[in-house]
Amino acid sequence: MEKLLLSSFLEIFDEVYIGPQNDNVWVVDRDPGLGFIDVIRTVSAEDASKSFYTGGSTLAGHTEHLRWSLNFALTYLRGKQPDTDWSKSWAIKTVNEAEWGNLQLALQNEYIAMRDTVEQITDWSNPFTLKGVLALLPHAAYHLGSIKQKLLYLKGVSNDVHV
Repeated sequence: MEKLLLSSFLEIFDEVYIGPQNDNVWVVDRDPGLGFIDVIRTVSAEDASKSFYTGGSTLAGHTEHLRWSLNFALTYLRGKQPDTDWSKSWAIKTVNEAEWGNLQLALQNEYIAMRDTVEQITDWSNPFTLKGVLALLPHAAYHLGSIKQKLLYLKGVSNDVHV
């Protein structure tokens, strides 16, 4: 059962962050390139820094939030106490092109590290670990949906944005 659970988790984790890896699609559209990491690659730093309203979240903010949350979970899974100040996860709102590129790479690196770490877990008896790992899926799916809505809005404002 653990092997089936792990392979199922990893398939959906990959789908949400990268996009469909095979014919099975559980969360995103069937077309490749529709996972979080691939979607944000199509967005300029300027558009990643726009919000719907003053003080609202941005694509850059959602990207940093996911990067921070993956790092939080990784820290815990590696046996250390993570920083629990979640307000820090929303610290980034605007980015320039270099910062945006670095943030995208940082998210991808955290995704890869998380995937590798989860793949190596052999003891799933701690319910906190199991629930924490499983919660990564709806959390990322929520933020993917949120940025896709923001991109639809931006597409209506500018023809330069691709969804």
